[in-house]
Parts: sequence; structure tokens; C-alpha cells
Amino acid sequence: MDPRERGHLHAEPALTRTSGGIGVAIGSAEADAARSLLAAAPVFRGFTAADLAALVAHAPGLAFIRYADGEDIVREGEPASRLLVIAEGSARVLKRNGDGSGEHEVNRLHEGDCIGELALIDPAPRSATVRAAGPARALAIPIAEVLALAGERPGFAVGLLGMARLVAERLRGSTAAVVQSLELRLQEERTRIAMGKFTFMLIVTYSLYTWVLGTATQVKQALGRSELVTLPAVIITVTMLFWFMRSSGYPAAFFGLTTKRAGRHVLQALLLTLPWMAVAVALKWWLVHNVASMQGQPLIQMGAAPAPGMPASTFNPWLTLAYVVFVPLQELIYRGGLQGALEHFLTGPWRRALAIIGSNIIFSAAHLYISPGLSVTAFVAGLFWGWLYARQRSLAGVSVSHMVLGFWAFEVVDLGVLE
Repeated sequence: MDPRERGHLHAEPALTRTSGGIGVAIGSAEADAARSLLAAAPVFRGFTAADLAALVAHAPGLAFIRYADGEDIVREGEPASRLLVIAEGSARVLKRNGDGSGEHEVNRLHEGDCIGELALIDPAPRSATVRAAGPARALAIPIAEVLALAGERPGFAVGLLGMARLVAERLRGSTAAVVQSLELRLQEERTRIAMGKFTFMLIVTYSLYTWVLGTATQVKQALGRSELVTLPAVIITVTMLFWFMRSSGYPAAFFGLTTKRAGRHVLQALLLTLPWMAVAVALKWWLVHNVASMQGQPLIQMGAAPAPGMPASTFNPWLTLAYVVFVPLQELIYRGGLQGALEHFLTGPWRRALAIIGSNIIFSAAHLYISPGLSVTAFVAGLFWGWLYARQRSLAGVSVSHMVLGFWAFEVVDLGVLE
């Protein structure tokens, strides 16, 4: 006796035994339950009530089978000899890994779902394992008896044609799901490769920065300016960034290199920069009143008479031109390259904030060789530019804001003590 039959034969005298479970006797409550189950199952929607009644009446192998939680209803690789329709409970569809190391769930089946209908078209071994997810009960229908009945009843053959169409629809859906899964895996592989290149670029950039930090400090002490070291370093970094951009496979817009809505972004950036320009004036006022070396200086340095004992400020147009060229390259590195890539590679609800903070830490650290005060100022301003870039996804507005605010703070207002 099949162990699944124990405890049921004595309680249901109208039922007869079969080798596969509890058989369905004609005129019994189980026969009515089988007809109702088949009528409600989507895979049998093309059959008439008479066809389903004939199937229940003339398929001696028809049987209800109970399964314990975790018991296999069918196993991958076994011959497919019968269809099963879930009457109670649910089941997991499991597929073995290619190396046979384990299984992964590909679908869930519930009441009314059918198992094995593909075997009516292709009598191949089972393509997956179906395992009970909790106590379950299924109606088993021998495939041979279904096909035999189709030869006797022309209407039943029409129902099988409808079933075949449904199977074809599901296969098309499965094909689309497989294609989507392959595309996702391809995207993941592409991201992994890009992440590797990004990490390599970051390592080289940090190494270059370490060298620049020491060298630029010495050059600044000797010449008063550090551009002879920092500009070549920026050019090398930008060259590496362009290599990463070209080899990553991502479009230029991914790195903020786009002219789409550039005019609107620039105007918006200028309006949002105005409050920061006022902050620069307020900071200058605080410095004048609290830092001895800046006492007596005017709030707006450009064009004003120098304080007693202080040299007059001079405007260097070539240095300003270099700054105009230098700033977009900085923004390409820190916003377009670091922040954009970090936001793409990170996951979770805080990925944008983490990308802004992470890239901005590197941005502010790049100013340490000048002074800690400038590094802190760059961090605060960088948070604003990071937020602006995340909002616009374009370098146009953030570059203009950086140029205007930087020129205003260090040439017009002259926060010289920070340098």
C-alpha cells in the first residue's frame, strides 16, 4: 500500500485504490470534486463539461494524492507519465543548477495550477522538480488515458488543442523571462567589469593624489602657487577618466556630459548660487573680525583700496582663464566620474547621499595641501554641488556654479586666509 493512503481508505468506502493513490469512484463525492477542480483549472478551460465528465468517468488511473510538506510531487529527470492538478495547498517549482550543486526556485504553483501538461506535446523527462510547500493534495491524471480518450471523442481532441495553445503561450512567456534573465545577467557582468575598472582608476588617482599632496605643498612654499603640479595631475586624472568612460560602455550622458537643458540648468544653478555668494561675504565679515591678519580688510576686496600695510590686490586674467578651464575638469572627475559611478554601483535608499558624501570627501581632501580651512570650505560647497549634480544630472550647471562661486569667494571677496 502506498503510505499516502494510510488513514483514508476506511473513512471513504466509495473510493477505490490504485497504484498511484486514492482512486476516484464513479458517482462519489471525489468524482464531483475532480470535475469541479478540472473545470476551474485554466489548463482545462477549452474542454466542455461533458468532456471533463467523460475524463473522470473513463480514466481508471485518475486519483487524488496527498503530499507532506517538503515531499516531491514530481522530480526533475523522471519520466512524465501523468498530469497533476493541485487541489489543495501550494508547491515550489525547483530547477537544478548546471553543476548539480543545488536547486533554485523558479516558480510557485497554487490550487488549480497544472503540473506536466508539456508532456502531452513532448514526452520528455520532467524538466523541473515540484515540491510541496506545506501539506498538499493533487489530482493525478495518466497521460496515456488522456490521449486514448482524445482518440474516442473528437470534442476532447479540440480541448487538447486549446491546452496545447495555452502551453505555447506559457512557453513564450518563459522564453521572454529567460531573455530578461539573460539581459539582467549581462547587465550585472557589465557592471562588474565597469566596477573593476572604476576601482583601478580610483587606486591610481589616490596614488597620484598622494604624490601631488607632498609635491604641491613644496612648490607652493617655494613659488607661492601650486598650479605647476596640480594642473598636470588633473590632466592625467582626466585622461584616465576618459579611458574609463570609453571602455565602460556607458554613454557620455552617464558622466554628465550632455547639453540637454544646459541653458535651463545654468540659469537654475546661478539662482541657487546666489545664497552661497552671500555666505561667502558673511564668512569674510567673520574673518575680518576674528582673524588678526585680515583685520581692516574690506568685505569686497576687488577694486577696493588695500588695508594699511597690506599690498594691493591684483587681478590675473591668465590665472582666471586657467581656473575657468580647470573647474569643469574638476567637476568631471568628482561629480561626473566619482559621484555618478558611486551612485550607480551602490544600492539601497541612501545610495545617492552616500555617493555625494563619498565623492565629496575625496574632493575636499584634494585641497588639504593648500590649507585645512580651504578643505573644510570645499567640503561644504561640494555638498551643494553634489546635490545640484544629482538634481540635474549634467555638468553644465554645476561647473558654472563652481566657477562663479570660486571666483567670487577668492577673487572678488578674497577669502585669502583660507589659501
